[in-house]
Amino acid sequence: MSSPNTPFYPMDHDDALDIIQAINEASGQYDTMSARSIVNAIRSGNGDKIPNGSIFKETHAVYGDIYFITRAHNQHKVAGDSTRPTITIESLYLLSTNGGTSAATFQYDRPEAFASVDEAIPANTVCKFTVVSTGGSWTAGDYHFTPTANIAAGSKLLISGNQDAALTSRKVQVFADGKASSASASYDIVSGDGDATLDLGSWDSTLNHRTRILYGSNNEEQSNFFQFLNGDSGSGYMSSIWQPKTKFDMMDTSFTSKKGFLGGFSDEFRSYLGLCAIPNVTNTVYETNGYTADGKAYSYNGYFFLPSRKEIYGSNETEYEAGETQFDYYATLGTTNADKLKYAQKASSPTTYWLRTPNASGAITVRICYRGSGGALYSGYASVACGAAPLAILA
Repeated sequence: MSSPNTPFYPMDHDDALDIIQAINEASGQYDTMSARSIVNAIRSGNGDKIPNGSIFKETHAVYGDIYFITRAHNQHKVAGDSTRPTITIESLYLLSTNGGTSAATFQYDRPEAFASVDEAIPANTVCKFTVVSTGGSWTAGDYHFTPTANIAAGSKLLISGNQDAALTSRKVQVFADGKASSASASYDIVSGDGDATLDLGSWDSTLNHRTRILYGSNNEEQSNFFQFLNGDSGSGYMSSIWQPKTKFDMMDTSFTSKKGFLGGFSDEFRSYLGLCAIPNVTNTVYETNGYTADGKAYSYNGYFFLPSRKEIYGSNETEYEAGETQFDYYATLGTTNADKLKYAQKASSPTTYWLRTPNASGAITVRICYRGSGGALYSGYASVACGAAPLAILA
């Protein structure tokens, strides 16, 4: 017993809760409303005591309270350590600012450059490029443009309009680099080679694919949105940390005033996340940066990522997605597609949301859960805006 002169310090409320939680965990009773307790269970070999469907809340600096729900055990692997136990979590609601009534919508990827300027192009150089085969409103043949000012090395060349229209009704736009939000110059596109002195190359080979120039890329690893999900820009914005993933890549212009999603969580919660080896498939039309457009599986690492077609719908995009597994929650729901719809936390109507799987028959469309048809599997151009319910793994 303490003496009358011994000072008494009341126990802090959080310390008391920690002691109670530790006592409970010692007897195998884990709090499924706490990320800390769930991770303690995983790391002590008792992850199986955490049922799928457990919900906990984390606070995000931009998006407010985000409710996560456990979806699967050991379905996604830690990069470099496939034997480490994991629990996959999903955002219960579509992201919305401070749990609002409207889902936040995000562009998957920005329309891309058709060429990256490796060596400076002097003014008045007639520059030729070739469309090998007719596609949409782009007619096969040679075209040219003539810049009236020098184009610096490192510049990106884009086609104006970001939609399908005859090339001669568009212009070649010069951007200083992949982060530039506006063009420094624009030049008319003229049919024919114009006795060109510089051949930039042809589309879909040395130059970018026609559709990615118009609508962006459906490769999640290379997408602007994946960089945003895994971005930690500190007190700055995504524009301070964005990196081009291909020579044609252009930064989403919203990044100039958007902070990275990962960086908005507490250091404690981030310490619970495992770096995931994310499975996906390529498209069968066009890829860059060493990927082959053969629809085969590939893997990349990240903390946050989107659900796949297989995980939500149970069907394969290509035969190489067969190694993925549908979440039990989506497999045991009723038979109507409407069961797969997602809402912002306080919304009365659902919002279309992104999946990570490409529509493999094209280079630009991404699989989505579409609200307009009761949650059926559809696809959308990478350049449009849809909602998002990110996944991550606790490990």
